[in-house]
Amino acid sequence: MKLIALVGKPNVGKSTLFNRLVGRRQAIVGAEPGVTRDRNISLVQKKGLRYLLMDTGGFEPEAEEGIETKMREQSRLAVEEAEIILFVLDRQSGLTEQDREIYQYLRSSQKPLYLLVNKTDGDSHEADLGEFYELGAADLFAVSGEHGRGLGDLLERLAEDHPDLIFEEDEDARPEEIMSIALLGRPNAGKSSLANAILGENRLIVHHEAGTTRDPVDQEFRFQGNNLRLIDTAGLKRKARVSQQVDHYSMVGSIRSIERCDIGLLVIDATAGVVEQDARIAGYIVERGRGLVVVVNKWDLIEKDSKTLKKMEQEIRDQLNFIDWAPILFVSALNNQRVPKLLEKALEVYEQYCKRVKTADLNRILEEVTLRHNPPGKRGRRTKIYYGTQVSIRPPSFVFHTNDPTSINQSYHRFMSNQLRQYFGFEGTPIHLFWRDRSGNKKNEDPKSEPKK
Repeated sequence: MKLIALVGKPNVGKSTLFNRLVGRRQAIVGAEPGVTRDRNISLVQKKGLRYLLMDTGGFEPEAEEGIETKMREQSRLAVEEAEIILFVLDRQSGLTEQDREIYQYLRSSQKPLYLLVNKTDGDSHEADLGEFYELGAADLFAVSGEHGRGLGDLLERLAEDHPDLIFEEDEDARPEEIMSIALLGRPNAGKSSLANAILGENRLIVHHEAGTTRDPVDQEFRFQGNNLRLIDTAGLKRKARVSQQVDHYSMVGSIRSIERCDIGLLVIDATAGVVEQDARIAGYIVERGRGLVVVVNKWDLIEKDSKTLKKMEQEIRDQLNFIDWAPILFVSALNNQRVPKLLEKALEVYEQYCKRVKTADLNRILEEVTLRHNPPGKRGRRTKIYYGTQVSIRPPSFVFHTNDPTSINQSYHRFMSNQLRQYFGFEGTPIHLFWRDRSGNKKNEDPKSEPKK
């Protein structure tokens, strides 16, 4: 899957374009230059195209210190990782010397480069585009992130130039029977060592320096009669000058691996504990509806007593409370400790990920649950749940028909999720609940994740 990066100086409207292309307000948008300080990545699957889109902080080539320096480095990282670059210019401010410097840098990357003149909100504004042709680009795309103007022409050109962006609707069904496992986690958590332990041979470069897995690596193997594919998160083709940005940079590889896997193994360094990036990766796994096992690696390096394991498990539960349904395993890749158990657990989670509940069993439990705990009413009217059905697997997804979907609050949504887990298991997999009225209209639902506690 190709990565497309939006790059440009501060306050040219990159985040507005990002939100328009993604189709929801995900990037923070503000009038003050530099509001987007980090990089924001999202899967886009619209208009017959599928790709990863990255928003970046403003590119300031001359930045020497402070947040501007970080924003510049983030933008350089985006350029190095992306396969396609969208250079965003501002019609209102006109062509500046800063734009010229950025353009020369982007040209030197030798990546496919498209120039977007943003804030072109009407035909009369196109008269202002002449000066931008001074850059020497053959084509300019006059666009408006605010109103969506001109983006259709841009997407058509991208599809024409990059046919691999085009996808058929049924491609996402992933009909393969082979189970794909992705090793996910921050650099130096021991993912490659764990991959070698799983595969039983030294196939991947292992080094104490963070980010030594240079290229994406897939390995197919058999375990207990099952065909498995192991994805070792990579894409860390970093340079020495950006060594401090590895944590941010590696997120791109993690997201790509999540898109391709069935089960994500979130590898946590036992010597460091849970860090912010671990939580971010876990959030992406849940958002994309993949199975999840938390793997605490380097357990051999921890001084232990009879309470150490329980204490650390509780700390992980507290810090990652939105995935309390995910199993936690403590392993040592170096000593091959509990590695076979890890694969067994991944297979168990995959079974839950693909589980289908019979409609009769679901409604029998639904009747028991609603007798004990009715959903909240609204304006004195009792809320009734008539019946439920499971509509899909990978992950398990359920539709419940009710007389008032808007009365189902987050508390009851979470309660019903927990009840389904209590009766049917679903260890290690997110479950999606949809609430509909009798006519089948969707209301009050969030198919991407279960509510946080």
